[in-house]
Amino acid sequence: MKFFIIIKEKSERLPNKNFLELGKKPLYRHLLNKLEGEDIYVDTDSDFIYTELWNSPVTCYKRDKKFIDLETDLDYKVSPVLLMIDNFLDTFVTDDDEIIVTPHITSPFIKLSTIINASKYLDRGYDTVQACTEHKEFTYFDGKPVNFDDNVVQKTQDLKPVLMGNGAFFIFTKKTFKENNNRTGKNPYFYPISIPESIEIDDADDWYLAKRVYEYN
Repeated sequence: MKFFIIIKEKSERLPNKNFLELGKKPLYRHLLNKLEGEDIYVDTDSDFIYTELWNSPVTCYKRDKKFIDLETDLDYKVSPVLLMIDNFLDTFVTDDDEIIVTPHITSPFIKLSTIINASKYLDRGYDTVQACTEHKEFTYFDGKPVNFDDNVVQKTQDLKPVLMGNGAFFIFTKKTFKENNNRTGKNPYFYPISIPESIEIDDADDWYLAKRVYEYN
């Protein structure tokens, strides 16, 4: 099992996000510490991160300039993350059946044991696994009901849960990624996680929540 992690230097919604201190450690350190002893690869555009991890057991390399340029290209409307994963697979993974995990350092509460348990679904007929949260609420999309009949008043506990990917991790093999050019295959398993593991830090409100949870755990 190999862990592929992207660490960016700049963040738009929460400036300097990956380097803010949660507890007495910068955010990026929480995930790396939890994965200590695992086969970890870090793609970064940060000189600081590259220098920090240079003499560590982590395999850290500088991001290819073409991917950096795509991130700032206003005509390129999507993230280059799939291209970056493909580059990692071509460079560092020789076994097509190797299990690859792409966790995010913005999920500081995720546990290694959770990831390992989730990866077992690859042996149960699923080709990919991704973290999600379950929501039993009246859900709409484009103004239309998703998980309920708006002609009656259903009990909330009877609603079919809506699954929302939270980005904490994606799990797949090199072979599956190459076949689909995606982290999600044709038969994915959505692995539910809950707070605090499901906390994903995107903006200031998420950061406030993470700090409060960290203080009381």
